[in-house]
Amino acid sequence: MKTLNIGDISVNKILDGVERFPAVNAFPEINTELFEQHKDWMHSFYDFNSQMLILSMHSYLIQTPSLNILIDTCIGNDKNRVGQGPIYKSNQGILSHWNNRSSNYLENLEAYELTLEDIDIVMCTHMHADHVGWNTRLVDDRWVPTFPNAKYLFSPLELDSLQKDSRNPFDQYLRLVYEDSVLPIIQSGQAEMIDESTDLGKDINLIKSPGHSPGHYCIELNSKKVNAMLTGDILHNPIQVTCPSMSTMFCDNPDQSNQTRIKLVDELTDSNTIVLAAHFADTSAGVIESTNNSRMFKLI
Repeated sequence: MKTLNIGDISVNKILDGVERFPAVNAFPEINTELFEQHKDWMHSFYDFNSQMLILSMHSYLIQTPSLNILIDTCIGNDKNRVGQGPIYKSNQGILSHWNNRSSNYLENLEAYELTLEDIDIVMCTHMHADHVGWNTRLVDDRWVPTFPNAKYLFSPLELDSLQKDSRNPFDQYLRLVYEDSVLPIIQSGQAEMIDESTDLGKDINLIKSPGHSPGHYCIELNSKKVNAMLTGDILHNPIQVTCPSMSTMFCDNPDQSNQTRIKLVDELTDSNTIVLAAHFADTSAGVIESTNNSRMFKLI
């Protein structure tokens, strides 16, 4: 993705890796013929031979005149991603390679001439494993905050849900996510709960968007008549632009997720708002446009 300039705000993508995920696992009720119907623009996001979704794992680096803000921290390195629990058991063959992985994420971030100490704010749109992983890194066999000077913004609803799930003796997977990627941030005193007073600047708005998870947030950028929306996991794959009433198996409340997504897609269609989803592949950035009888996602 080329640097996006939205008024005085710049946005860049920090890549952690590219994953492939079976479409029928992500969308259990999908008819894969839907992808064929949109083959002219879906090729960047779906492998038609293997019927796999192509998913980019990345953060967004937002830079204002006074702040360096990192949105979502992907999968992370050296994490112990094994164990029981419904999400892991249903996708063990896919998620097991997240165990003790190694990526060039930090080098990709430092390519923007930033040190780890330069990040002022880290915000997790939600607390799934692939959005909190680089909150911490392993140093001398201890999990420490990756960004030592940053405030980490967490939704209190999201944190409460993860803490409850992590106490489930039958879900070791979520316990590991909490203990290595969230708890060290709380213990360091760097965690800050999002509330009505949270302010990231006059051109940045936080938007509640529950459904995929209880306390999910989107981030709206609006400056000098240019708009962008960081949608987190409200949209996993652009096929949901054509069929917004289709949640993934990872959605905590599918009905609520559908309602949130339908409303958001309706608002974004033909608005020229730049959509920055958490997992769209290729250049990732694009706009939603209406077609004769549907919608499409057009990369920019």
